[in-house]
Amino acid sequence: MKKKRWLSIFGVLVLIICGVVAYIYLNSDMYTVNQVNSKMNSMIRGKNYKQMKAVANNQDTYIFLRSLSSKDRVNDTSDFQGGSDENAYYVTVVKNQDLNVYMRKTGIASWEIRRVEKQ
Repeated sequence: MKKKRWLSIFGVLVLIICGVVAYIYLNSDMYTVNQVNSKMNSMIRGKNYKQMKAVANNQDTYIFLRSLSSKDRVNDTSDFQGGSDENAYYVTVVKNQDLNVYMRKTGIASWEIRRVEKQ
């Protein structure tokens, strides 16, 4: 009987620890940088011109995004540079071009690209 009780307590503690670790990761800069890379690469890979037009800060940025090959990928994404959950600012690189990327938190673990601009 005592063994079952200890196993139950141990199981609850493991679940609590996993929950805390997941919460910390989902609210970390590492997760948001991953979201920047994932969202940008998905837009580029899918040649999503409608989304590119919607997020491009100006015509020059839109033309650059549109010119990218579906095989191009962002890299060297910076840590959080400033802002808030509504306007988090990052810098990333694609084809040797620096891009300012502004992200918005849309849910507990979801982010979306708000704006992209060429430097």
